Amino acid sequence: MAIDRDAVQRVIDLLSASQAAEIEVEDDGGAIRVLRRPVSPAPVALDAATAGESAEERGAGLFEAGQVALEPADDLEYVTAGLVGLFHHGRGPEDPPIVAVGDEVSAGQVIGTIEALRKLTDVVAPKAGVIEDVLVDDGESVQYGDRLFAIRREG
Repeated sequence: MAIDRDAVQRVIDLLSASQAAEIEVEDDGGAIRVLRRPVSPAPVALDAATAGESAEERGAGLFEAGQVALEPADDLEYVTAGLVGLFHHGRGPEDPPIVAVGDEVSAGQVIGTIEALRKLTDVVAPKAGVIEDVLVDDGESVQYGDRLFAIRREG
């Protein structure tokens, strides 16, 4: 049975546009099933010595010289991948980057692309702001929900 790549992409797009964890479409020619892998934080292991300590006590000794604690910034918004594929900084695999760290962007502006099944899908800025960080390399494989950009919101 030949795979209809356009049909698969349409099913992926349907799943991306929904909150569903999976979608399956059947017809006479077969079935297409797409699953969204959940994004969950990595588990934290505690040894017996620290199990009885408070969160503040545990956190006090976690960072050694040269390590930095990442504080969540209230004014940062993360742009995430809406589908699985290869991330590109430009309009395509060989194109120059659309944006760089420090560039101002407007809401809805294309800031990168994701290639899936030889089709390029635009990655757009959800809000106006300044590109604070580019979190993935050009050509890197990304999964649904992976953080691609950090944007510092204006105002």
